[in-house]
Amino acid sequence: MKSETENSRGKRGGGRAYRSRVEPFVDFIREQRRQRKTWQEIAECLGAEQGFAITFEGLHQFYRRHLKRRTRPHWEDGLIGAQPTRPNGTASPPQASKPVLASTPAECAFRRPNPSNIILNDPTKP
Repeated sequence: MKSETENSRGKRGGGRAYRSRVEPFVDFIREQRRQRKTWQEIAECLGAEQGFAITFEGLHQFYRRHLKRRTRPHWEDGLIGAQPTRPNGTASPPQASKPVLASTPAECAFRRPNPSNIILNDPTKP
């Protein structure tokens, strides 16, 4: 039998998915960061220009998490920005899910050793 505290809490689940209040300002934040503004300056700008109060720590934490989530596909994101299928039945080409933050270095060629030249545990060599 459940205790009274378990009954009063109940199981939570279902309901609407959580959406952050900061999401509508993502493009504004991205633009400010491209202009080399600090998190403190962006938070103050949001408060003054947009009428949206947030701490710079909360703003930084949200944006970091936003970038991290953009790299992983999520079924709800696909529903929000879903594009209609083409007349021939094929879907539009998928957008790049990982943002390009910096250029990656070119791959270096790796020279593999010849396995026939490798002698392990050779008793004739000290």
